[in-house]
Amino acid sequence: MTSSESIPIVVACAADGPYAMPLAVMLRSAIANLDPRYRLEVYAVDDGIDQEDKQRIARAVADRAAIHWVPARPPAVAALFTWGRMPATTYQKLTVGEWLPPTVHKAIWLDCDLLVLDDLARLWHEPVTGNVVLAVQDERVPFVSSWFGIAAYRDEGLSRDTKYFNAGVIVIDLQRWRGECVTARAAAYLERVGERVFFWDQEALNAALAGSWGALEKRWNTNPSVAKLLGGRGDGVPVPDTPSIVHFTGNLKPWNYANPAEHYARYYQFIDQTAWAGRRPARTWRTIAIARYEASSLRRWLFPLEQWATWLVKRATQRPASSSLMAPASR
Repeated sequence: MTSSESIPIVVACAADGPYAMPLAVMLRSAIANLDPRYRLEVYAVDDGIDQEDKQRIARAVADRAAIHWVPARPPAVAALFTWGRMPATTYQKLTVGEWLPPTVHKAIWLDCDLLVLDDLARLWHEPVTGNVVLAVQDERVPFVSSWFGIAAYRDEGLSRDTKYFNAGVIVIDLQRWRGECVTARAAAYLERVGERVFFWDQEALNAALAGSWGALEKRWNTNPSVAKLLGGRGDGVPVPDTPSIVHFTGNLKPWNYANPAEHYARYYQFIDQTAWAGRRPARTWRTIAIARYEASSLRRWLFPLEQWATWLVKRATQRPASSSLMAPASR
């Protein structure tokens, strides 16, 4: 089957310069597991990727995908906040209905810190009927009232047991997204909450889409380390034996943190299928200690302290977003 005869799957994503390699790896893994009858039409927000890296990314996917680069387009919010290592690029997700062509009625959003290990065609054909998006209930934050959930869930009129989804993988009905003004509603939430927001665009989407999203199986968005740690106790859903999409949530990214775990090893295999072949993070006494801690039973007992540490990092590092994202913030 030629590329012109294959069936397109629309993928939306966003990256800045430091996330160029992760974007290439994520897309390469998706293509490697894609049904040969399909191809990817990728719309990627360019929030500061240099031309050479764009060419490297294009080479990684040239056999099964076309990349359409999209200028950064922020939500109309007076002040957006980030903290820790999260780039302001994450907020581009909120405007996906504006920068995808109006002829595109469905898309799969994929964060860059993912490893796709299953056929995206299966995800593409999940019925969105009656929902704006499909997503996986978050492992760490299963409910809006959970720690790091929706800061103002009571003000939003939400019950404490309203489910909360992870926005790293979402199947989007763009007609409903646009028709229900999701971008404007999410932006309005960010305006109301301001510095209280915790997980950025994800919290805003959960506030805007409460009761309007459908659940995907956990295998479509799971962090094996976190899933093993929580043992399904957060959302009551068993940990998948074989994840379809591995999501490297948190700070322990495989491109800057060496770990011998299986999902990290598979990530390095896909790095070697890109222009960044051979790239590995340095192994130091610190990374070795963290890897041992991450795999140990001790972590289960100390996990509440990790939660406190995350909260303290937010308090210490929160700042107004500063990137091309904020250029038109005064409009």
